[in-house]
Amino acid sequence: MNFFELTLLNIILIFFPLLLYLIYVAYSSNIDKQENNIFLELALFSSLYLICRFGRNIGTEMPNVLIMNVPLVIAYIKKRHVGILFISVFLIFYFHYYYSFNLILLVLEYFITFVLFFMKEKKQWSNQLFIPLFLVVHSCFFIYFLLQYSASNVHFLEMISVIISMIIVTYFSLLLFQKGEEILKLHMTIKELEKEKQIRMSLFQITHEIKNPIAVCKGYLDMFDVNNEEHSRKYIPIIKEEIARTLILLQDFLSLQKIKIEKDILDIGLLLEEIMTSLDPLFKSKMIEVSVKMPNDEIYMNGDYNRLKQVFINLLKNSVEAMTNQKKHKLNLKLTDMKDKIEVKITDNGVGISAENIKKMKNPFFSTKSNGTGLGIYLSNEIVKAHNGKIDFKSDKQGTTVTLIFPKGMDSFSK
Repeated sequence: MNFFELTLLNIILIFFPLLLYLIYVAYSSNIDKQENNIFLELALFSSLYLICRFGRNIGTEMPNVLIMNVPLVIAYIKKRHVGILFISVFLIFYFHYYYSFNLILLVLEYFITFVLFFMKEKKQWSNQLFIPLFLVVHSCFFIYFLLQYSASNVHFLEMISVIISMIIVTYFSLLLFQKGEEILKLHMTIKELEKEKQIRMSLFQITHEIKNPIAVCKGYLDMFDVNNEEHSRKYIPIIKEEIARTLILLQDFLSLQKIKIEKDILDIGLLLEEIMTSLDPLFKSKMIEVSVKMPNDEIYMNGDYNRLKQVFINLLKNSVEAMTNQKKHKLNLKLTDMKDKIEVKITDNGVGISAENIKKMKNPFFSTKSNGTGLGIYLSNEIVKAHNGKIDFKSDKQGTTVTLIFPKGMDSFSK
């Protein structure tokens, strides 16, 4: 092997177990500090074994002493006391047994290294100072051992070149490990940001979804006259229903689980009539001409009353908010019985949505509103899918049509 190949081989033998350690930590979602330390020490022991078993000397038959100390340097940098003790004892006996290095001098060499580490901790030395001191100590002992080990075969220039090569490999290995740790920290930071994003998403969901029923309650309370019995009979039941729906929504968000659907037989026509009645003050305040077309017969389906109400109110309020142009505002709601399916169409003559934005409508956090959270349509789509239905959007400059299709009186739907 040439010098480059030998250098690359030694770096691979050192860094491969450490790379596996970094990858494991990066993709473990709940690893604690103790487990992390155990796997780091296991990686250092594996690197040491591979270097001792398969490592090659760079350009000579001299032992690669400095390179074999790389796991020990990392153990010192990471302050792994068990690893420091184990690796030091192992290297002392390894060099004494295989190369007949003087045992007392070997103990002295690694004792001096430990003293340097103790001084580093006491005087708060940086790693940039500790690593060169570490290499100087071991290089000096290495030169002495080489002169004793093979004095007749070792030339001075060759010995210096080997030491320089080993120092380069050592520094490069440490640099790779440092960069790997920096990438790991970046990955962990991104994971933390993802967790924060999930928390923000939940908060956005709460804000967006409870805003609708609270707004309805406020509207009726503003119109409510405590001295008017008709207002009490008409408005209080609606306010109670909206508060109950709000409590159900809050329960969902507190559990942080997928929205639960509790299906029961319901008349979707009656549901839509109740929704349109509750939103009538909003339509009047915005001067919107509303048209509702429904069959005279009841249309039943298996569905969750509160969830479907949440969907339709959200879609209807989106239509109202889209009517910001100067032309006469119109909103049409049409319910159609299609034998084994139910179709609900909501059409407005608002500003419309571009074809590009139509494709993104069902994505979380996407919104065309300046103050929108981008969760209303996303959650509505999830609820509709939970009912084995589907929702589609079509829009142009004349307005937007939302089409919802549900299975009629059955729990399955061919998407």
